[in-house]
Amino acid sequence: MRKSFKGFTLLEVIIVTIIIGILAVLGLASFAGPKEQAAEREAQANVKLVSSAEKIYRMEIGEYIGCTNTGEVNGFLKLMLPVSDTNWKYSVKTASLNTTFIAKAQRTSGPKSGITAYCIDETQDNASICAW
Repeated sequence: MRKSFKGFTLLEVIIVTIIIGILAVLGLASFAGPKEQAAEREAQANVKLVSSAEKIYRMEIGEYIGCTNTGEVNGFLKLMLPVSDTNWKYSVKTASLNTTFIAKAQRTSGPKSGITAYCIDETQDNASICAW
């Protein structure tokens, strides 16, 4: 009498594993776009927040203040932007005797690392949002 084994053959297991791997790669690739968009929106929102904080600082002190890194932005403008494990470095450059400013976000990690992505330029008559 012949015994009947119940189970899968090695070939069937390998084929199913390959199919699951292909589907996983396709699924992960589709999440890269929304993740990048979320990081860019984070920068836009935080630069607007820095701009508003600069305007409040000017109302209280009488001039804008320049900040070279995110820690200074948090300290001088009383914000709580993420300092460690973040995608962005925020800074503020003042001009014209501290009567105007440019707030910007520079990418520190990810596919667009090193690129200044968003800024608010208050040196013009009307504030403009610039994107590179």
